[in-house]
Amino acid sequence: MIRESRFLTALILLPLCVQLMLISSVRAQDEKAEGEAPKAPALKVVVDKGDEDPSEKWKSLLARRLAIFDKLQDLKKKFEDAATSDEKRTVRNQYVDLIREFEVEIYPEILDLAAKIFEKDEGDLDAGEIVMRESFNNNDFDRSAEVSSKLLTAGRKTKDALSMGAVSQFALHNFEQASAIFAEAQKVNRLDLRYETYIESAAKYQELWKTEQELRAKEDALEGDAALPRIQFETSKGKIVFELFEDHAPNTVANAISLVEGGKYDGIGFHRVINGFMAQGGDPNTLDDDPSNDGYGGPGYSIKCECIEEGTRMHFRGSLSMAHSGQDTGGSQFFITHLPTDWLNARTEPDRGGHTVFGRVIEGMKVAASLRKGDKISKATVLRKRPHEYKPETTPDEKPEEEPVDESATDDASTDESAGNDDAKTE
Repeated sequence: MIRESRFLTALILLPLCVQLMLISSVRAQDEKAEGEAPKAPALKVVVDKGDEDPSEKWKSLLARRLAIFDKLQDLKKKFEDAATSDEKRTVRNQYVDLIREFEVEIYPEILDLAAKIFEKDEGDLDAGEIVMRESFNNNDFDRSAEVSSKLLTAGRKTKDALSMGAVSQFALHNFEQASAIFAEAQKVNRLDLRYETYIESAAKYQELWKTEQELRAKEDALEGDAALPRIQFETSKGKIVFELFEDHAPNTVANAISLVEGGKYDGIGFHRVINGFMAQGGDPNTLDDDPSNDGYGGPGYSIKCECIEEGTRMHFRGSLSMAHSGQDTGGSQFFITHLPTDWLNARTEPDRGGHTVFGRVIEGMKVAASLRKGDKISKATVLRKRPHEYKPETTPDEKPEEEPVDESATDDASTDESAGNDDAKTE
């Protein structure tokens, strides 16, 4: 998911031709040579840090935000009417200063107060929409779904409220509700096209979720030696407990348990995190001081994909799945999904897509959703397992050192924090 850009919030007020002219010169202005005309002074907005009443400070901040946006509208006209390059440069500098001012002095205060204001007064829909967006952008889909429902009930049917509300319900496995909100967004032409692919997924997942719920109910009833294995990661953000699907991916589970018991995950970092998609780790290369090789490491062997076996598990929120760079190339790298990802589900041709789901988060989903690149697993532990040896069937790697294969090639449509349905290699 693409994080809301406060820069674009203001920039969108200007026509495209002006946007391009202004944006293209920001870096150049930051690095301008001596002797050029000095930058126009910024319009300073001072926010009172005292014991001002939150509601009054909130109103003041919104008023100042509006003042900046009004000033940007004035600059739009001045830029278009400017007769010389010097005049355009002056307007451009004023524009950049205003954007920075909003980013540094205004919006952080707005974010800080929005949750407090909305908690105090749920009728303040401006605050509610900000809370919803921030929750959504931080993978807190429980909160964003809750707030978006309140916004929609109150009549705030903006593009964000509808689109983010629908995706949030999708993330929480409320697929019928997600489909209903998507339909409403389309009806009023307020669907954010970044999330259009979720419409088909929401319809598809209604049946998949019924099957998954039946499987989970049966697994929950298992007792004693028949109970599914569990492992725990102690991470930089907290503990995550996984239940492993030994009955559906026995060799992948055997591999995971053997790696955990061998201490192979202790100290390992999460080297690839795409917000609104997944967090990926398990590469031993993250233990060294060279970030350039992160994503290319493994245990020295590969295991076969089990994602095309009958009854294979699908990707839901909190799925624990194998990363690979093609059919039967998985090793130690894994990823944890932030929401259902149907483009990663089993296919008849694994080399063209499909990953083996071998477990799910049963405790610590908020921790998993909060993981960021650089976070680490301080300790991995097997909490329980069945009474037999866990020794995976493996194939030794024969990868030439000069041509490393990126084992972390979890399918993804882009690297701009926007999930999609096409396959691509990780960076």
